[in-house]
Amino acid sequence: MKHAILVLVVCSFFVSGCTAEPRTNQREDINGTRLIGTHGDTGFYKRDLDSEDYNTNQNPNFLDLTENRLDYGDDQDKFAEVITMNSDLQPGRVYITGDTARVTAYHDGTLSKEEKSKLKKHLAKKFVDVTPRYRVKLTIKER
Repeated sequence: MKHAILVLVVCSFFVSGCTAEPRTNQREDINGTRLIGTHGDTGFYKRDLDSEDYNTNQNPNFLDLTENRLDYGDDQDKFAEVITMNSDLQPGRVYITGDTARVTAYHDGTLSKEEKSKLKKHLAKKFVDVTPRYRVKLTIKER
């Protein structure tokens, strides 16, 4: 008896999925009052999206589509700017991986270990002021 009821329930689920009318996707706008068309000047895209000031940054899961968006290149430029403004070093390569930035700086002469450590501490404070979201690993090399 239990098996018969189980088979009847499963069959009812399968039969309820089959309807007389096929479900077609009707193209409407958000309110469902106007059909969307792409013909000429009366289409949805010409009528609404072209004249609307459109913000692409509403959802943080979507990419920023504006032309002046910030990216890793801007952060790399900030690291180079901090090095040139706060020391006599020349900036080198900057690699950003996740939350870690590996920054290379070059010095023309020789520096003692104490001078390197003082310079690293000074620049580390400046890096935190400019880009606090990264853990910076600074390497000072001699040319």
